[in-house]
Amino acid sequence: MSVQDVAQSVLESIGGKSNLLSSMLCMTRLRLNVADPSLIDREDLNDIPGVLGCVGRGSNGIEVVFGPNLVASVYQAFCERAGTMPAVEGTLSVAGGGEGKLSVHLSPGSSSVPPRAISAARTEQTASDPGSSEMDVLTRLLQMGEAAEEERLEGEGKGGGGPRLLVLNGPNINMLGVREPELYGRADFAALLEVCRSCAAEEGFSDCVCYQSNHEGDLVDQIQDAYQNFDGIIINPAAYTHTSIALLDALKAVSIPAIEVHISKVDEREEFRKVSYVRKACFETISGLGIKGYAMAIRDMASHLRREEG
Repeated sequence: MSVQDVAQSVLESIGGKSNLLSSMLCMTRLRLNVADPSLIDREDLNDIPGVLGCVGRGSNGIEVVFGPNLVASVYQAFCERAGTMPAVEGTLSVAGGGEGKLSVHLSPGSSSVPPRAISAARTEQTASDPGSSEMDVLTRLLQMGEAAEEERLEGEGKGGGGPRLLVLNGPNINMLGVREPELYGRADFAALLEVCRSCAAEEGFSDCVCYQSNHEGDLVDQIQDAYQNFDGIIINPAAYTHTSIALLDALKAVSIPAIEVHISKVDEREEFRKVSYVRKACFETISGLGIKGYAMAIRDMASHLRREEG
């Protein structure tokens, strides 16, 4: 399948151009915001060649994960088919282009302003002041961006709602129910997700984002992206528990309260499994409780955050 075909498949799987509000390229992921999340077909997305996984982001967003050698070209083709302007996460900059076009790059944590908003800003500013410069349009666009950011924060529960929780799972956790059931139980990954989301809702979290990857760098990216976006992290690094200094460094870098979870009793298994790098960045470790360990971790995280607030 060509890059163009991959991009077209992604666009169709999220409900087409009419459902797309905005898009952004971030490291190995396409960050997409849609008008109607119910139109997203996650199964189709995951079946697209090159897609490593997808995860929800907020109430109307989804991230589609690709490898680093593919994501940029897919995103370029995606924007061409969607009729949108590329937006890459980085430093905020606006540069004039041919025929008065603007290229907008938003900093981490900021809302991605839909390309149609750029045209709206130019039209509105020109109507009020026919002599408007591109800098006047920029000012109007930034005002729109600030308003969109306020709406995003309100929707995500910041400044008045509950805290946000990120649940990370490493390699082979998606194989629960199939993988060595005598060690990991017969509950599948879907059951794990349901435990996390239902327990998080009971404990007052405004959002519980669950992400699984078989790739170390993707997990590091998720931890980095959690900075100033999430209040707590629950992580089961799986095999990376015993090998990944990178995950430890990422957790220490963002300084978000974290709990380490393991489905099996890792400390009673092979000698190499008794080594945990991430434990040094976590305030608690839970192991041997199956998927119920996630519920315990969520309750303990909620209690920890409440104590911090008090």
